[in-house]
Amino acid sequence: MNAMNKGKLVMMMVLFVAAITCVLNAQTGAAGAAAAAGVPKDKTLWDLWVVGGPVMWPIGLCSVIGIGLAVYCGIQYRLLKMARLDVQVSLSNAIDALDFHAAHQICNNAPCMLTTILKAGLVRLSNSEDLDIASFEKAMEEASIEEINEWQKPLGHLSLASQIAPMLGLLGTVTGMIGAFDKISMGAMGAPEKLAGNIGEAMITTAAGLIVAIPCMFAYFFFKAKFTSNVARVSRFLGNYVHQVNVAVKKGVVATGIQESTPAQ
Repeated sequence: MNAMNKGKLVMMMVLFVAAITCVLNAQTGAAGAAAAAGVPKDKTLWDLWVVGGPVMWPIGLCSVIGIGLAVYCGIQYRLLKMARLDVQVSLSNAIDALDFHAAHQICNNAPCMLTTILKAGLVRLSNSEDLDIASFEKAMEEASIEEINEWQKPLGHLSLASQIAPMLGLLGTVTGMIGAFDKISMGAMGAPEKLAGNIGEAMITTAAGLIVAIPCMFAYFFFKAKFTSNVARVSRFLGNYVHQVNVAVKKGVVATGIQESTPAQ
């Protein structure tokens, strides 16, 4: 992810945390009003959070990260974002004419997975005196490995959130049961109300971990399938460009050279 995309992801997470805070405050206020009116108090989300103990905080963080990453993947893993269909025609025309400079400029102005990979091949091809197609393909192969790894990072983080959340829930279960057994050892066997807090912590953290993990897991497999499908489409587009270069070279069109540029850090 580049700096702009990371900023968008952080902003989405901050907005989600703000929304959750508003919901908790609203529920707490409603519960207080009901208690003042003599109405039996229902447990709010905040009450369950308090009973769950400190483990609820990292579980909540996993939920924020999971939702933010799911939204980010939904935005980024679209064919329009990965292949920029709006520049396909102009790219094809430039490559047909072996106008590497024009194709390079198009790639710079429309950054995506396809154009980044193609740009690496164009630089290698333009620096080859005999228009070595094998070198062109090799450069794109090398760039594609780097790009796919970079684009897959949000998926890896989403998978991590889906795996950590239930483990944190299990940790809360263990700590809650340890507390319950400690109280039993101090003679609380005949007073179940003294055990209710620890047992509640054990059950609530387990449920919270699963509630976070299950949607994250579904989102991970959904976006992984979508990403794989779009990578296959990008690979087909790149194969078409290699074929166009081959055809243009056989026609004897004169190529225009370009210089490799170093991306700004």
